[in-house]
Amino acid sequence: MGRGSQLLAFNREGKGVDDTVQTGEEFAEDASFDEPLLSSKVEGAPSWQSLKAVPRKGLYDLFSVAVVAGQLVPCFTVFPMLILLVPAYMVSTYGVLSLLPFFTLLAISLALPPLYSPFFKKSIFRTPLLELLNYVRPFEITKQCPLPKDKTYIMCWHPHGRLFYGFAVFCGLFDVWFPELNGREFFGGINDAMFAIPVLSNLLYLTGMTPCNRKEVDRRLKAKQHVGLIIGGIEEVLEGTFDTKDVLFLKNRKGFAKIAMDHGAGLVPVYAFGENQLFQHEPKWRLDFWRWINKFVKVGAPLPILGVWGFPVPFRRELLIAVGEPLFAEENETLDEFHARYVSAVETLFRQNVMRTTRPNHELVVV
Repeated sequence: MGRGSQLLAFNREGKGVDDTVQTGEEFAEDASFDEPLLSSKVEGAPSWQSLKAVPRKGLYDLFSVAVVAGQLVPCFTVFPMLILLVPAYMVSTYGVLSLLPFFTLLAISLALPPLYSPFFKKSIFRTPLLELLNYVRPFEITKQCPLPKDKTYIMCWHPHGRLFYGFAVFCGLFDVWFPELNGREFFGGINDAMFAIPVLSNLLYLTGMTPCNRKEVDRRLKAKQHVGLIIGGIEEVLEGTFDTKDVLFLKNRKGFAKIAMDHGAGLVPVYAFGENQLFQHEPKWRLDFWRWINKFVKVGAPLPILGVWGFPVPFRRELLIAVGEPLFAEENETLDEFHARYVSAVETLFRQNVMRTTRPNHELVVV
């Protein structure tokens, strides 16, 4: 069976769709990974399908830890320092002209057109993504219904979390979670500022990420492609994370609903229970400082991001991703009415699934 586990689909009654155990390849023909991934379990809240990762042990588990740390620690500690220190060292040692090759490479990186590669996303990038999934424990994704394949969807992610860890896993393995939608590409929308960083922007485009501005989202939906958006955005990050509650910046955020109405797309609420507990909570003074910074530059998440041993490595806690039913704007429905219906759907999705988590008394606050 390799280093993965098995995957089994369930219907609404919690019975197997058939009597056979499906491998990851059988479940999603285009998934492009050779080893089975998940086993399944349905408990508590009504769900059409629930997929649960089997915890690893021994050397396989250590491999997951090493890969996750190897991805996150350099990205949020080593690389930023190198970008600042290397130019300073080169100037002090070799003079200003020594920076020419450095800035030439950066200019080439930024000048390259956006390039998305399904092969890179579903083959080369799949292994590190699977390690992100296997690192958290337990990991589970539950779907209330299959999504009709003739529609276009905006997958609306809540909450943002400190580092959109779950969103990265959700986007990178979208074809596994939603094999019924294979045939249309999916793009995860993130902060535009991320695409102003040389090299990183090229990697993000390769893996199917896209800027979350209105122009880019419109372009994707017009092309009949699915899009994922973290609805709370930077503002929600700056609201902070807590042990006893999730705070969603949603009450007056209606742009995503307007986009869905303009394109006839469905809004699919996606709630990540445990996302806000993967890293240390930020003190109010640090949030206030970064809120002031973001008035001038939309840099997003407050730094530093602290997890295990003070590194940007998440704590090994649960991550339950609940996917609700799609909502489409009804005839003659106003934006406010559609938005209110969506907010109600998110609150219902939360109530239906919070009892399945290790924090059944966790509260939801919409601001």
